[in-house]
Amino acid sequence: MHPVRFRILQFINSSKAPQYVEQIAEATKEHPRLVSHHLNVLEKLELVECTYEVAKAKGSEKRGVAVRLCKATPKLSEVLQDIAEKTKSAAEAK
Repeated sequence: MHPVRFRILQFINSSKAPQYVEQIAEATKEHPRLVSHHLNVLEKLELVECTYEVAKAKGSEKRGVAVRLCKATPKLSEVLQDIAEKTKSAAEAK
């Protein structure tokens, strides 16, 4: 798994509430566009679920912008648990 995707999944999984792309980008120290790209892949794999909301644009009372909000799916917990078990088994085999 790509390291950035793994960090994104870990952050989303540990979050109690859905997270905006900007929050995920800040937590993973990655550019929001890169985070968004990885979220597209993770959404296709059904590891995250994303929705869009309209938020007020900075400096404007009337204009809104679409923002992406993402959360973990039940499948994500299963995948992360499987990765942890396989990592532990590999470490024990050494």
